[in-house]
Amino acid sequence: MESADMQLVMFALIATIPLVGAMMAITPLLQPNGQAFSVSVPEVAQSDPGIRVLKHRFVTIIAALTAILTLVAVVFCLMGSMKAVMALVVAGSLAPLVAGYGLIVRYRRRVQAIKRECGWQAEAQQRVAEIGEGAEDAPRAISLAWNWLYAPVILLTVGVAIAGYPVMPAQIPVHVDFSRAVTDVAAKSPAVAAFPIALELFLAGCFAFSHWTVLRSKKGTEPGNPASSAWAYGMFAHAQTVFLLVGGLVITAVCGLLIELSMIGVLPITGAVAAIVVVAMLIAAGDVILNAVYGQSGSRVFRMQRSAALLVDDDAYWKLGLFYYNPGDASLFLPQRSGFGWTVNWARPAVWAVMAGFVVATALFVVLCVVMVD
Repeated sequence: MESADMQLVMFALIATIPLVGAMMAITPLLQPNGQAFSVSVPEVAQSDPGIRVLKHRFVTIIAALTAILTLVAVVFCLMGSMKAVMALVVAGSLAPLVAGYGLIVRYRRRVQAIKRECGWQAEAQQRVAEIGEGAEDAPRAISLAWNWLYAPVILLTVGVAIAGYPVMPAQIPVHVDFSRAVTDVAAKSPAVAAFPIALELFLAGCFAFSHWTVLRSKKGTEPGNPASSAWAYGMFAHAQTVFLLVGGLVITAVCGLLIELSMIGVLPITGAVAAIVVVAMLIAAGDVILNAVYGQSGSRVFRMQRSAALLVDDDAYWKLGLFYYNPGDASLFLPQRSGFGWTVNWARPAVWAVMAGFVVATALFVVLCVVMVD
């Protein structure tokens, strides 16, 4: 790998650590007002001194851990110890997640104690229902039909593969180590040339599936502010699906086209890898910013009046505050409670079928890739 490309890839990979850490650190600050560390509380409870202390402590611990891991990774990168950097990137990306969710489980118990001491209890479970899909101009997730935009991207890669196949070298590098030595090659064949196209098809399918889950999700609304929270959730879902589409198109095109061009010999494989990693990190950074701006389920879109009553209490359905299990809820997908985005209702058999199908599809794709480049 050329020195400049190697350094660019390493620093881009190291950026994974602060990105993951930042997303985890701000999680408790951007949840809806009726939740605190995955516990249902009155919206005014966000001003409770005990809960505020837990939030600030959470941010401090995760931020400090992230800063230390990032600094250590940068030091090893400047020393040229790339294997250590790779190990630190993996460990540094997992550590804030593991520590963060561990703290959420721990602080959840403390918030539950505060809840009992303050006597916060829902007298009746209130819910918000949409009638007639709301106003025509109300914001909502964009249509799944927008995912047809992946078709021209994939067709373009098909055209490049067909046009470049005659000049493709007999031996195609598919892996290089940190010393720039080629460690694996594949013999020229239609299957090898089609690998970037298969990758694009798989990525397009994953992004379209994610888009579909948003459309099928239960709406994230607050009974105390039904109209405002429904509008805010619509803006959140709209922004998330637009970003998902744009980011998906960009990373799919970059991965497919650059890998195809590197196979043909137009680009060095090191340059293609560097570009893919940098683009992926920029998209990840954009996702962090988007969540920080909107908050989970649009909690930061409007400054809503906080209710002093506990209108909904569904803590019993959130196992460890992380996993939703409610046989009485027909929803397959719903907004995440300890994090951003969406999660699943593990009590629904259809969810297990969908997840099994996704795992099988991923495994088949991996096997197909191995066969194609073998």
